[in-house]
Amino acid sequence: MPRTCHTRQMLEDELERARIRRVNVTEDMVTLYLEDGRVMGMPTVWSPRLSGASEAERQNYEIIGHAAGLHWPDLDEYVSVRSILLGRRSAERTNSSNQPGKK
Repeated sequence: MPRTCHTRQMLEDELERARIRRVNVTEDMVTLYLEDGRVMGMPTVWSPRLSGASEAERQNYEIIGHAAGLHWPDLDEYVSVRSILLGRRSAERTNSSNQPGKK
């Protein structure tokens, strides 16, 4: 069905164009301010590495991939704008033995 393909392509184009302008990271939430004015959030509990991280580890991030994602080098964690827009959680299971700073 052509309409479905067209709609799917429009969604893919929209996901591809979403770029980060600014980021705010708290204990509970990663908030992205996109170049087009949208504000998107991801609860840190969606990422076991972020939810178990210290404040300093959470604040040490970099915007990567032409502003299409975030990387926390201390945590080896990557989050894309696309995954947040699609509501995708980390595939990693919560386990206290694999969270930074937890034993």
